Amino acid sequence: MTGLSPQRLAFFAIFLATFQGSAAAQIESVPTKATTEKLPDTFHCGTREDLGMSRRDKACYWWTQSFNAPMISGAAFNAALDQWVKNSTNKEWGQGVEGFSRRFGTRVSQSMAKGTGQALGGLLFHEDPRMYASHKAGFGPRLGFALTRTFMTRVDCNPEQNTSCKERPSVGRFAGAFASGFVGMAWTPDRINTPNRALVRSGTAMGGVMVGSLWKEFQPDITHMLTGLVRRPPPKVVVPPSVKKEKVQVAKKAQAQQKKEQR
Repeated sequence: MTGLSPQRLAFFAIFLATFQGSAAAQIESVPTKATTEKLPDTFHCGTREDLGMSRRDKACYWWTQSFNAPMISGAAFNAALDQWVKNSTNKEWGQGVEGFSRRFGTRVSQSMAKGTGQALGGLLFHEDPRMYASHKAGFGPRLGFALTRTFMTRVDCNPEQNTSCKERPSVGRFAGAFASGFVGMAWTPDRINTPNRALVRSGTAMGGVMVGSLWKEFQPDITHMLTGLVRRPPPKVVVPPSVKKEKVQVAKKAQAQQKKEQR
């Protein structure tokens, strides 16, 4: 296929990623007015967990999650790793700049397909695409919650008005995983271009969803642990002996004065 190639998709994704921050920046610049009338729905791009998501929020969430710097850097890292570790496409694509660009484009295309498939599936079936922390106590319940939310998601609702939003298996996440796994069949070398390989790639994509759910749940704990490892303890304050002696004398005088007052 001459019109579709992983390199072109990769360059397109990089172009979009350079401008994805503008959508989030616009949220901060929306003016608010005090009024007695009913205010319109708040545009928050998925950053407000206490609010539901409109179609505009979902479109913004898809944009900012699918085209960003971490996605580009992750695709570049995996492309370099594939070239030197797996070597599965070295025979057809070779190494060097050309081989790296093909692998990089494939990784970017898989990420784009995953995000787009999840967004479209979630939109059709009225799903909230965000990950949520459980706010539970104990490692076991939190771990179970994070693992099950790999496959489960909230149905569209407003948490401010409904504290028990319904959950169900996520069509969007499964659609995104399968889209990520099978999109590469358009250009993958025939030798490894099989449905079984595509299913393996889909499983890997779903594993990425699981990692994201675990990170959402345990990110505060991991961040706290890491900062505790690198944080230096405060310097010990050395009190001169003369100051210590003076404090003891002041304390004794205060005690003596208190006893006199009691008498």
